[in-house]
Amino acid sequence: MKRIAVILALALFPASFLSAQNTWASDDFDFVEYLIDNGLKADAKALLFRDATYFPSDTLTYLRAWTAYNLKELETAEKLFKAVPSGSPFADKSLFYSAAVSAHLGDYLEPVGRLQAYSGDYQEVKNLQLAGLALLRDDPEAFREASQHFGYSDFALQQPEKELGVIYSQRYEEKAKSPWLAAAASAVVPGLGKVYAGNLGEGIAAFLITGALGAITAEHWVKDGPGDWKTIVPGALCAVFYIGNIYGSYVSVSIQQTKLKDAQTTAVLYNIHIPLRSVFK
Repeated sequence: MKRIAVILALALFPASFLSAQNTWASDDFDFVEYLIDNGLKADAKALLFRDATYFPSDTLTYLRAWTAYNLKELETAEKLFKAVPSGSPFADKSLFYSAAVSAHLGDYLEPVGRLQAYSGDYQEVKNLQLAGLALLRDDPEAFREASQHFGYSDFALQQPEKELGVIYSQRYEEKAKSPWLAAAASAVVPGLGKVYAGNLGEGIAAFLITGALGAITAEHWVKDGPGDWKTIVPGALCAVFYIGNIYGSYVSVSIQQTKLKDAQTTAVLYNIHIPLRSVFK
């Protein structure tokens, strides 16, 4: 299928890419986009990254960045997107894609300066990305400052703006569950901290097991005395389960918080990235 696609492309597009060297990347712009859109990304890379094929230009830099991005070669894409000059017709798209790629690579601070210096037409995209980067840095004040400029009018940006607002509310306005409260609850009633953490089944199991061992211990204490092995063994097991239930409740809430933050991070990265495809069609 790929060979057929290339043959078809040769018929549809100028054949300047076959020339030995020194052509303009703009001459093959449509052909490169055709290759990428049809899954022939490696072919686009082979074409664009050959030595001495094209004159240096902002178009070549952008096409190389776009190809690397589609191949998920993010470090290369980030470097090339940043190299697209400010006066280029590809400057705006390159800026916002470079910021999104930087965030995916774990750099939540460096893109901020470049975005803040931007004064072009895509101010709402700029503020969406600034708000997302603020959440990724755990900077609620910066989020509030950026989100003040959300318009909620652009269809491509409306839902991402709302979702970032929800994440902000979950993280900074709603009261988070406390691991220490979970531990204290399980110290008072075994399993209650697990229920508080959202693990109803584990909480009930902890209550039944600890309660049963406690009842057995109490029964043998009365009948056989505290020094009898029938009292000591279930008593020791009860103590182990009791302490483990307290620690487990603390850990359960901590794990839930970590999972929630990881899910929020994924959602933020998605919402500052995916809308760009609609904005820059």
